[in-house]
Amino acid sequence: METKPKAEEEARKCCGGSCHSKDKLAEPEKKQNEKQNEKASPMTVEELTDLLQRTHANFENYRKQVQLQIEDIKKIAARDIILQILPVLDNFELAIKNAQPDNGEKGKNLEFIQGMELIYAQLLQILQNNNITAIETKSKDFDPYYHEALMKVPSDLPANKIMEEFQKGYLLHGKVLRHAKVKISAGPNHSQNSQNQTNQSKNESKN
Repeated sequence: METKPKAEEEARKCCGGSCHSKDKLAEPEKKQNEKQNEKASPMTVEELTDLLQRTHANFENYRKQVQLQIEDIKKIAARDIILQILPVLDNFELAIKNAQPDNGEKGKNLEFIQGMELIYAQLLQILQNNNITAIETKSKDFDPYYHEALMKVPSDLPANKIMEEFQKGYLLHGKVLRHAKVKISAGPNHSQNSQNQTNQSKNESKN
């Protein structure tokens, strides 16, 4: 009867050691399968939280951008409508300035003027409610950003001082919607020089 060690030795000779070689080849495959299983493992709570926060931040940025675009569209639309209304407002203001009580029907005319002033005040209130304000011109220095000079005449006032307003200007959200049309002073020196030139011309003509 053969002993156990001899039987194992004959078995190894029979397979030529192929059984051991298969085990050695299977080891890398096992390691690769283990790595794939690790990659396929579910995300941790920290990873999911981080992903959720980044997704939420991206959505908030997108929402803000869309909101800004909507606000810009509203401002552009409001600007176009208001520019069409301003001439009507100008006509109201001109009519109120030029309206004079009629001697024959003084009371009736006054009521009409007061009604126009009330409508004019309501229009101004609507503009103010929409962040539209009038540009100040009274006793102000000329500023090309806000004012448009239609006339420049000699006067006793300092140079570039606004003397008269021909048409109101308006700001929309702090930006110029329409420039104020004004008359400005050329200054007293300019007035004196003009007078001297006139006198000199008269003297030359006499000679």
